[in-house]
Amino acid sequence: MILRQDADLDTLRTVVREFLREDDIAAGTSGQPRWNPARWRRACTELGLAGVAEPDEFGGAGIGSAGLAIVLEEAGRVLSPLPILGSVVLAQGLLARAGDEAARADMLPALLDGSRTATVALGALRTDGATTQALDATMRAGTWTISGFTSFVLDGDTAAWAFVRADTGDGPQLFAVDTDAPGVSVQVQDSMDLTRTFARLDFTDAPARPIAGPGTADTVLADLRDLLDVAVACEQLAGAEETLRMAVEHIKVRVQFGRTIGSFQAIKHRCADLAILVDDARSALDHAVWALHTRSPRLASAASLAAIVCGRAFGDCARENIHLHGGIGFTWEHPAHLYFRRATSDAALFTEGARHHDAVLAGASID
Repeated sequence: MILRQDADLDTLRTVVREFLREDDIAAGTSGQPRWNPARWRRACTELGLAGVAEPDEFGGAGIGSAGLAIVLEEAGRVLSPLPILGSVVLAQGLLARAGDEAARADMLPALLDGSRTATVALGALRTDGATTQALDATMRAGTWTISGFTSFVLDGDTAAWAFVRADTGDGPQLFAVDTDAPGVSVQVQDSMDLTRTFARLDFTDAPARPIAGPGTADTVLADLRDLLDVAVACEQLAGAEETLRMAVEHIKVRVQFGRTIGSFQAIKHRCADLAILVDDARSALDHAVWALHTRSPRLASAASLAAIVCGRAFGDCARENIHLHGGIGFTWEHPAHLYFRRATSDAALFTEGARHHDAVLAGASID
């Protein structure tokens, strides 16, 4: 089953696409924030981007996962640097799943109006043993503090709050850390993706707020991991569609040997293969969004299948887009390399092949 489109969702897509298209696709300045805070506040107050999936009672639009998927697709189509994946998907998703109503009530209003943003350390979500963080939490005089580091934190240089998973001695627990607090050091890291920023956060007895109760961290993060898989797949599908569109538009007008190169059979076959990949990715993603929206027991397998298929489609389309553009596709001025960089970075940071394949196989056994 998949979610059906309706007039309201079509309108949302049109509005979001028009808003995000106002920005040129370009690499950000090294060491500088990729997005404009004023523009993000406008996106939140005028379009309500941060509240698309939040329930009405929390000040959101109540559209749910289908609306969030549309926002993510349109953001991925133009490689938007706005903190949608880090703040809206990860941070707000964690608050929604943690069950800590006090924390949600305190933080969500500022996240929805765009006055503050938050993020979740990706190291907390990895299951493949990649060493991207080492964090310990200690209770002193009734106050929790955290020491250690976590790296490749999406939008870590601009987030007001960072959610981390730290060891307490009695098991892991989730904490929120104010990045402006004493004992917190933020360093922007180099990344292949020039449209996003990642940072290393170092903590030295930094004050921290526990989120949810002891023993719940891994359950919350497992649920959040499925959401992240679907969210990244949304961006990847749109990126695949856009790079295929760019390639097709180019081969229609590029003339070689007195003919448009799109008339050559070999190039037609390459584009046809990519179109099939994109069509498969759309089917897998539609099913994953349905599973997320309905909280299906098949969510883990559906999300992993979408991650596998959409990631492959984006990578292949981004690479072939450069090849089909010829020499211009390799230039810094053309945006083709930015899509390839995003696809490659996504594969390294968000894709866990073994986990995804295990989840798909496990899902095949569900009655």
